[in-house]
Amino acid sequence: MKSRSLAAVLSCIAGSLLATGASAEQIYSNGPYVTHPGAHVSGEDVSMAQDVTYPGYTALGFAAGPSYRLADDFVVPLDHVFIIDSLTLFAYQTGSEAAFTDARVSIWLGPPEGSGSTKVFDGSATNVLVSSEPDAYRAAQSMANPLSDTQRRIQRLTILVPNLPLTSNQYWVDWQLTGPQAGETFTPPVSILGQAYTAAGGFARKKCPANITDPENDCFEAGGQWRLFENGTSPYLVDLPFTVNGRDIVNTIFRTGFEPVPATP
Repeated sequence: MKSRSLAAVLSCIAGSLLATGASAEQIYSNGPYVTHPGAHVSGEDVSMAQDVTYPGYTALGFAAGPSYRLADDFVVPLDHVFIIDSLTLFAYQTGSEAAFTDARVSIWLGPPEGSGSTKVFDGSATNVLVSSEPDAYRAAQSMANPLSDTQRRIQRLTILVPNLPLTSNQYWVDWQLTGPQAGETFTPPVSILGQAYTAAGGFARKKCPANITDPENDCFEAGGQWRLFENGTSPYLVDLPFTVNGRDIVNTIFRTGFEPVPATP
C-alpha cells in the first residue's frame, strides 16, 4: 500500500479536471425558488411569496447588496470531495430586467461571523460575476395580478470559483451583489408551496450596514453585524437559494488515506 497526502491527491484531481476541460455539473442545491413553472403570462416561471396563505410572510426578497451581505450554508458529505468551479446565485432589482454588474462572493469554513471561521475562497476584493441571465419573476399572492407582474425579474448569476477542492465539512457562501441601477438588490427565499418554514442546516443570515437610523429596521441595533432573519413579520425561518457546481468525488482513499490493495495475479 502506498500512502498519499490528501493535499497532493486533491491537487492532482483539480489539475486533471482543469487540463481536460471537464464541464461543471450541479452538485448541490440549497432549495427551489420557482413555485409556478411556466405560469407567467409571458410563459416564464413564477416564484410566489405565500403572503395570503401565511399572514406576515411578506418578504419578497432579502437585501443582498450593495449595502448588505447575505450568507447561507452547504455541507460536503462524509467521504466526498467537491471540486467547485462555480456557484449560481439568484437576485433581482425591483423595476429592472437588466443584467447585474458586480458580485463579491466568499466561501467560509464555518459561519462568516464565527471567531474560528476561515475563508477558503475570497472573492470579496474583485468582481467574480461571470454572467447574469433573466430567470423567473418574483410575485406575491396578495398582488392584483401576480402572474402578469413584471416588476421583479430574477437574474441567474454565475459566480467564478476556480477549481476549489473542499473536503467533508459545513461551509458558508457569503455574497454581496450590485444591480444595473442605484439601490438595493434582493435575493428571494427558498420557496415551496404549502411550506412556510424552509430553513435546514445552518440558518441563513445577513450582515447589516453600519449606519441604520430607522428604529423600525431590524438592523437598527445590529449595525455592521451578522444576524439571523425571518420572512417578513412571520415566525418562519427560510433558506436562500443557490447551487454549487463542479465535481463530486467519492473514493475510499479520502476515508483511509491508502490506495486499495492490488489484486493478486
